[in-house]
Amino acid sequence: MMDAAGRGSGRGRWRGAAAGLACAAIGAAAVGAAALADEAVPAAAQAAAGPQAAANGVPGADTLRQAARADYVLQCAGCHRVDGRGSTPHGIPDFRNSVGAFTHLPAGREYLVRVPGAAYSQLSNAELANVLNWLLLTFSPAQLPADFTPYTESEVAAARPRRYDDVVPVRHGLARELAALGLALSDYSYGSARKP
Repeated sequence: MMDAAGRGSGRGRWRGAAAGLACAAIGAAAVGAAALADEAVPAAAQAAAGPQAAANGVPGADTLRQAARADYVLQCAGCHRVDGRGSTPHGIPDFRNSVGAFTHLPAGREYLVRVPGAAYSQLSNAELANVLNWLLLTFSPAQLPADFTPYTESEVAAARPRRYDDVVPVRHGLARELAALGLALSDYSYGSARKP
């Protein structure tokens, strides 16, 4: 089904406040699993991931991780592959040990929401936040900043409508900024003839 903005509604597992807490819960659970500092996780996310979450109608952390992985497989793995390795010869970047670097820059965080595969996916904003948190903490936890904050439904909703007309120069620009910080991204051969 399509919503008023022309986006698919995903599979509609969670709606409203429960969806927002679900995003926070997967982020909290994943952040904990990645051994990041507890203070990086909002209190609402910690509460949502706790035992009361199920009693309040919010899915538990295991359910959220499974849902995020399923959504990744259905929406992202066709290009980026189930193991996140992408296909460099075909211009599909490898997520492993790389994609987390984007979160060091506000524009990099936004980039992950606005790339065509994410922005145009059938996932709801809550589901996309859930998938982004899962893939960052699954494929690239060592590249995340120490103060990494999980994506939220509202962050995705704010950035997603401003889709890129041409993603190639944006990625190349972010790669230069990240390189100046000592952070490397995986190879990106798509649009390499247009590299500045």
